[in-house]
Amino acid sequence: MAPLPVDLRNQLARAIQEARREGEAGARKALQSLAVHLGKAHDSMDAAGRSLRGRLRAHGKQLGDVRDPVKDTQQIDRLAHEVAYEHWHRMLFARFLAENNLLIEPTHGVAISMEECEELARAQGGNPWALAASYAQTMLPRIFRVDDPVLEVQLPPETYLALERTLQTLPSLVFTADDSLGWTYQFWQAERKDDVNRSGVKIGADELPAVTQLFTEHYMVLFLFHNTIGAWRAGRMLAASPELARNARDEEELRRAVRLSAQGGYDFSYLRFVRERVEGDTSVRSVRLQPDRDADADADETPSGPWRPAAGTFDGWPAHAAELKVLDPCCGSGHFLVEGFELLVRLRMEEEGLSVDEAIRGVLAENLFGLEIDARCTQIAAFNLALAAWKLLGQPIDLPPLNISCSGQSVGGTRDEWLGLLGEGTESSPRFAFGQLYDLFSKAPSLGSLIDPRRFQGGGMLDRKGTDALLAALGAAVASTEGAPERNEMGVAAQGLAMAAEVLAGQYTLVITNVPYLGSGNQGEDLKTHIEEHYAAGKSDLATAFVIRCLSFCRKGSTAALVTPQNWLFLTTYATLRERSLRTDQWNLVARLGPRAFETISGERVNVALLALTAGVPPESAKMADIDVAAQRRAADKAAALTGPAASAVRVVLQSDQLTNQDAAILSEPIGSDRTLGHFSDCYQGLSSTDAPRFARSFWELDSLRNRWRLFQGPPAKTSDFAGREAIIDWLTLSSGTIGAALRGRNAWGKLGIAIGQVSALPATLYSGELFADSSPVIVPRHERDLGALWLFVSSSSFRGELRKVNSKLSVNNGYVSKVPFDIQRWRLGAEHAFATGRPEPESNDPSQWVFHGRPEHSDAPMQVAVIRLLGIRWPAELDPSMRLSTRARGLVERCGELAEFADNDGIVCIPSVRGEKPAADRLLALLSACALKPDRDLDDWLRNDFFQEHCRLFHDVPFIWHIWDGRPDGFHALVNYDKLAGPNGEGRRTMEALTYSYLGDWIERQKADQRDGKDGADGRLAAALDLQAQLERILAGEPPYDIFVRWKPLHEQPVGWDPDINDGVRINIRPFMSVALRKGGRAGSGILRWKPNITWRKDRGTEPKSIRPSEEFPWFWGCPGEGSLDERTDFKGGPEFDGCRWNDLYYSTAEKLAARVRAAREVSRV
Repeated sequence: MAPLPVDLRNQLARAIQEARREGEAGARKALQSLAVHLGKAHDSMDAAGRSLRGRLRAHGKQLGDVRDPVKDTQQIDRLAHEVAYEHWHRMLFARFLAENNLLIEPTHGVAISMEECEELARAQGGNPWALAASYAQTMLPRIFRVDDPVLEVQLPPETYLALERTLQTLPSLVFTADDSLGWTYQFWQAERKDDVNRSGVKIGADELPAVTQLFTEHYMVLFLFHNTIGAWRAGRMLAASPELARNARDEEELRRAVRLSAQGGYDFSYLRFVRERVEGDTSVRSVRLQPDRDADADADETPSGPWRPAAGTFDGWPAHAAELKVLDPCCGSGHFLVEGFELLVRLRMEEEGLSVDEAIRGVLAENLFGLEIDARCTQIAAFNLALAAWKLLGQPIDLPPLNISCSGQSVGGTRDEWLGLLGEGTESSPRFAFGQLYDLFSKAPSLGSLIDPRRFQGGGMLDRKGTDALLAALGAAVASTEGAPERNEMGVAAQGLAMAAEVLAGQYTLVITNVPYLGSGNQGEDLKTHIEEHYAAGKSDLATAFVIRCLSFCRKGSTAALVTPQNWLFLTTYATLRERSLRTDQWNLVARLGPRAFETISGERVNVALLALTAGVPPESAKMADIDVAAQRRAADKAAALTGPAASAVRVVLQSDQLTNQDAAILSEPIGSDRTLGHFSDCYQGLSSTDAPRFARSFWELDSLRNRWRLFQGPPAKTSDFAGREAIIDWLTLSSGTIGAALRGRNAWGKLGIAIGQVSALPATLYSGELFADSSPVIVPRHERDLGALWLFVSSSSFRGELRKVNSKLSVNNGYVSKVPFDIQRWRLGAEHAFATGRPEPESNDPSQWVFHGRPEHSDAPMQVAVIRLLGIRWPAELDPSMRLSTRARGLVERCGELAEFADNDGIVCIPSVRGEKPAADRLLALLSACALKPDRDLDDWLRNDFFQEHCRLFHDVPFIWHIWDGRPDGFHALVNYDKLAGPNGEGRRTMEALTYSYLGDWIERQKADQRDGKDGADGRLAAALDLQAQLERILAGEPPYDIFVRWKPLHEQPVGWDPDINDGVRINIRPFMSVALRKGGRAGSGILRWKPNITWRKDRGTEPKSIRPSEEFPWFWGCPGEGSLDERTDFKGGPEFDGCRWNDLYYSTAEKLAARVRAAREVSRV
């Protein structure tokens, strides 16, 4: 079957997320009706209900719900989630079975459809979905425990009906596609993952399963299996058929020869081959092998020897498929396990002559092993494997116990309670092992498969014999705990942990997985401490800790095949890990996928590689195959390129050569020059404010920089002579030393250089000595005469190519720039020619740059510039005569004085004629004529309908001319200069009152006159104008939700009414204008603005230091429900716990602000 189409995948995502919401709400109601959360049962409950309540409380405690030791009340959060999950997935699995003709009616042992299930249910007077779910539970006793109390909970009827409706909306194709089941848990966790990521909390046991969920693309799974097990098979075949190895024409012929034919066949589409080098071939350290090229082309580079698998032949593996042990230590929903199953069943059928059912049982019992931190995921993985087995055979059969265990299960209870489970008469050996099992898994929900029993005290306490003895003792203990629900739950958990410990302590032939990604800065304390203690070389990320752990699962000669972040191949942080691995492991294969490798992850957030590493010291002659498809723009293109077109030619390099690279970086080809940029320049990291929304602004948000603000160079959007010049920074506050900002880059300030963007295409621009951002490192030449050569190089594709060899991470740290090879003589010669008349001097025709000259006719946006000049606004280049500009730009600046007569004085320009002023279109036409510009459109129509939208887009949704209107195309429209509207010393309020009562008041009087004269439309225009005036008055009054809130100012400094501080920025001060709503007209969310700027007031990144945010002055940093209801976010008075969260969408009444002012004044008077 084909994978799930995107539209159906999206439909499945919506259905599962809705099911979780409905299921958890219903589960909570059901548990509350059973008094699970209370200290005692309801008086009305019968014996069965009380028994179920006790078992549920025991199960919830085992899951981690906390019980109050005094009141005996208990949390039910984890238990509610478990109830919802189990009920929904029992129904979901039933539908999967039914749609694949595998749902068995137990009385007659035949497969039935959902339609037939409905008929049976009607005959029995029952619910068809409940009946189907019960059949599924009977078929899957190891997934849905017969004695599981959560499945005995009766969900409210409305919840069950909602789940049924949700399931029925999904078409049959959803349940027969290859990858649907793998997506289900990804979607189940999607909203939780988003919540955790937005919260900014450290990732611990509660958050880890959601945050690390990432569905692995199928092509990645295939590539890793094909170039490990497939390469192992190919190596044996080529050794037995040397003629094929010598004479095969291309890789496709070899893949056909390696193909498995059993049970419909299995193709190794991604298996890569290369030719060996033989005497007479050109001797090079790194060879680009393109087997499908014309044999005569580049013959001096292409080896001519026999073919071999590019990743090697894995000679340290067992000789027979039956002996292969494959582990996925982060198995998720079982994607890798299912593909391994499909491959190994056919491999064993062909190799051993087994029947399909014999091969299925053999593979499940002997070859495949899985671990997963989330118990719910292990259920899906187990079902995924069972479904694959039954689909392959065409009918359900009894399967052996699956080797899939939860490595993150909570132990629950104390150590003494655990030991008490075995009883006093238990032999000392199982008792000792059980105690160690508790210690081993005490932090399992945070550590999962990072737990290594072989590193633990007692070493190999859980060998096969010891595990059997322990499980036998536990089985007896569980059997004796009837009527003791907490002991029973503990015993069931202990059995699972013992089996998990056995898998965790095992050694495997192939460890294959997509490692979880989580930087050390986001890790919870238990996880971070464990990694630092046991996986120190990979401590910077959970992913690299897992690389080390996966290799520890391997005995000598065994292999880890992994999807990992690509950055650890070159970042200095991982130099020790790389060097150690290059000396102790053989690097078989590296496939660099680069960004956009995941179809479901947009943009360039994840940059990955596929690796195969074999444990054991490599020989001196060890070679590494390298494939780079990072240049392909889409996941589908990367997948196609990996199969072998010229775009993904295999490069074979000596592994030992990697140790000669700086920091032992894993490179696909040698660095081209022994001289680097670091010999001729320095690259500096820029300033980090720690709170950009507070300290950074666009220059157009202030009418002048004054002493507080400084120009702030940022990353250019694209390579250009002078770009990235939009921002300013609050230097006065940052430089005070009280904020904790990183004031880096001083050695570059005041010098000429080059600023670069850190991501994607590495855009560059010339730098003029200003403060600069940490996202835009600056390169400063040691000698200014080399600036032209450096600029020519850094602005070229050559720089990007060379830097990406050194570091292909999406965001490149400034430290790697100095490592880029640089042929200074070549680029000096180029610069002499390119800049024969001198290097470029600062200027721009882009009005969003501070070096813009101000003249409309020489602008990239002449109409916008003309309106801006009409409102009396000027650019920094006009206001600062000392700014470095080109001769041309300085001349244009000096001519801007010619346009001063057209500038409005009070910052309000009405589009219709108001207060005796000419219509805005007439005034704009006069200005354009003075610039010899002819408009190509109707100016009145453009001003009314298009200007503000274009303005927002040009100025990055930070508008400084606000188009305020009453919702009618023929109504009141005013363009207002934000600098005046937010001006200091009461200017902002005076401007607002002039707009409300003078300009709009005049318009209202005219509409009243037109109404008296019976003119058409006057009634509607008057009503709209009065409505607008009412909204403006609400903003003037400033009561919630029309007030201004500034999270970095104490409560007593919050504005009362419309009293904005222009230094707080457009984002803060525009909120009231977008919060009010017109009675008619307008765009949703835009308030009284003509267009909705893309501005939000969600929580900002980072947290505040507690020491400077006392609760009486900053209550919102003390447990504020920042995403709660409007009532919860209004006049929040602070909670008992400080969290420092930077919420912005909060509201405070005038009464609260005035009371705070009184308290502050009282404190001052005391001092």
